[in-house]
Amino acid sequence: MTSAKDSDDFVGATDAVDALLRQCVDHINRNRETCALKPEWFAYVGELALEGEVTWFGMGRGGWYHGGLPAELSKAPVYAGFYWRREDGKPPVARVGIVVVPLADPARVAAAVWGDGYNGYEPAPLDGYAVLCSAPFDPKRAGVEGAAAHLRKAKSVIAVGDGEGRRANYAEIVTDPDRGGNALFFPVEGEERDGYSAVEPDGTVVCLAFIDYDYDFD
Repeated sequence: MTSAKDSDDFVGATDAVDALLRQCVDHINRNRETCALKPEWFAYVGELALEGEVTWFGMGRGGWYHGGLPAELSKAPVYAGFYWRREDGKPPVARVGIVVVPLADPARVAAAVWGDGYNGYEPAPLDGYAVLCSAPFDPKRAGVEGAAAHLRKAKSVIAVGDGEGRRANYAEIVTDPDRGGNALFFPVEGEERDGYSAVEPDGTVVCLAFIDYDYDFD
């Protein structure tokens, strides 16, 4: 999986990666007709250190934990789908609706079968932030003071991005310098979160997708 790192906009080396990301969105929209995913563009946001499980959660309580990752992978690329949040009288700010973590080449992901999601309620993220990490590098493992420090740093980075009108606005925090563990903090608006996986016939997980959304009860 290759992608340019010097641009806020997603500019994958081939159309296959872009098609993969849009396939993820299409699948989730088909299976959650009442959810309003709003990615207006995708951006490559870096690599996630992998060890054990991948976690998608808010800095409060609760989260999704997905195991069964390919044992040979120590890192994976991460892409995020952003949209502009607009308030009257204020400059628009970039917010995240979907995060995609490919674990294999686009062709394998495209041929895999997507599940129907984890289907459960998750509490709103703390202060409008959701976190992606591998379980051993969970910021909350640093204790109350350490987790609060990580969150303050992430807020500062994202606040600067809001002020600059940054299109790919997120924060990467190194949570375990000795092992290169990191966590990606994303500014979100939704009240709930969910996760999806693409799986090959032998059970190999080849892609993960995580969303932030509001459920429409009407």
